Amino acid sequence: MVKSFVETLMDHIMEAMMIPKAQIERVVGPILSMFLEDVLTETLRKDPALSGQLVMICPEFPLKKPDNRQSTNIDWLMYNTERRQLLFVELKTSDTSINIEQNEIYRAKQKAVQSKGGSFLIEDLEQLKSASKEFGKYQYILEKKVLPYKNEISACHDVRIIYLVPKSAEHKVQGHADRVLTFGILSKSITGSFAEEWRIIQSRLCKLDDSSQRSRNRQSAPPSETNLRVNFADRCDFRSIVELCKKRGDAVIVGFMGGENALANRDITSLKTRNYKWDNAVGGTGVKDLRNWIHGSKFSRIIDIKIVNPRLSSNDVKSAMPRRSSNWEGTLKFQDMFDFCLKHGDDIVVGFTGGKEAFVRITLSGLQQRSHYKWDFAKNMAGKKRSDWLPGTSVIEMLKHHHGYSSNQR
Repeated sequence: MVKSFVETLMDHIMEAMMIPKAQIERVVGPILSMFLEDVLTETLRKDPALSGQLVMICPEFPLKKPDNRQSTNIDWLMYNTERRQLLFVELKTSDTSINIEQNEIYRAKQKAVQSKGGSFLIEDLEQLKSASKEFGKYQYILEKKVLPYKNEISACHDVRIIYLVPKSAEHKVQGHADRVLTFGILSKSITGSFAEEWRIIQSRLCKLDDSSQRSRNRQSAPPSETNLRVNFADRCDFRSIVELCKKRGDAVIVGFMGGENALANRDITSLKTRNYKWDNAVGGTGVKDLRNWIHGSKFSRIIDIKIVNPRLSSNDVKSAMPRRSSNWEGTLKFQDMFDFCLKHGDDIVVGFTGGKEAFVRITLSGLQQRSHYKWDFAKNMAGKKRSDWLPGTSVIEMLKHHHGYSSNQR
């Protein structure tokens, strides 16, 4: 059967995934713009925080950078007419194109809208127009796209960030967006014009979900990378993670990109609408970057503060938290301490009075019978006597070489 024009076009675009220097995003973006209102309205129909009729305000919407008259463009500025909510929608077609600095600008604009409303977005456009040689283009955006929604934008105090990415990039943007959508999640059916064309387009876009730098280069993932991808025990919603942390405290850790600072900076409404990865603090799954994991009791304290005072800044949240009564993060039994050091290496330190000399002098039986071992993050050395705190890898080396202990001795 002869393929239609749309099928032929999309197959041609998808083939470009294997063409060096071809920029699929620039081709896919304008095509998606034609359908995005209907597609996202249908895709998010049952979302507790984002459902509602969406309208497109402007593609490639300029967000003015601080301290100058340059801009970073969000792929689409949209508006939820039922929730009176702005959406920053960002498109990525490759797992190698994630830009963290770009996301920080989106977050800064999100906070500004939440605190003072969206009118500054229009004022910033005026400044960009006056500084640009292409002022006519900015004038067009203002007149044709933005000013018809001037009242809605100015009155808005709610912005959500949505990323549309391949499945292979999903883990890279978790925590940076209020909602992450992959191409396979997008609704296959829409109402209105070009519904059949969209069905074809969506089926081709799903191929992006299966594409990654490794798959394009026919490389299998090494064991270490595989472990990184599955590094948690389970996912759960906001209510469940709060209950889990209150019940189990520091026995669990919660994944949150950027750690405590990022959690403290997020508004409580967006925190309530997302899912959370969690794992056991000791004996957990895979390999972790501890900067992006928060112990259960600390997670609970930050959430409790933000529920009572939702508009506190990150520094204010930290000031409101009770200070630690000790200068260490927690305590572990011998075997748990060994496993913890094995997993986290020099990212953590273990307290031992007398340091390395005392550690190798005591017998293995004496080490195993100690009631507990203090531990802390290696970054928290302020106020500690450094000679009494041993890096995780040093503990493992001394146990293996001086005491003949290994993970098989359980």
